[in-house]
Amino acid sequence: MTGGRRVDFSIWLFEQRKRDDRVGRAAFDAFQEHQRGEWPEAETLQDRLDLMRGIGVRGAPLRGLEEAWWEYIDVVTRDVAQKNLLMEMGGVVERALSKAEPAEDCDRYVIDGASVQRLKRLLAKLKEI
Repeated sequence: MTGGRRVDFSIWLFEQRKRDDRVGRAAFDAFQEHQRGEWPEAETLQDRLDLMRGIGVRGAPLRGLEEAWWEYIDVVTRDVAQKNLLMEMGGVVERALSKAEPAEDCDRYVIDGASVQRLKRLLAKLKEI
């Protein structure tokens, strides 16, 4: 089920910065980075997580950002949620394929289990809305 807001993820996230939970901490950090001009522009959550991992971010900040994104999907309008879910699926598939390894028969490829689980969750949410 989705909500009724039509807002960009970054704007929604920055609005959450005063919350006293993991999402609020991620939002506060993101807002601080935005204020310093360091908040990465990214089309998908996967891209943003990859950028953050690339500069050494690990653990709770990444989990907080991901938790925020899933909450965001629940508060935006259906069309905004669908667009974001489809873009995210594309990002996950692109990343998974870039790391895929050919199977022994060369007609198949092996992708990592984390990508498969992420795609299943995204697809389930897309079906739900």
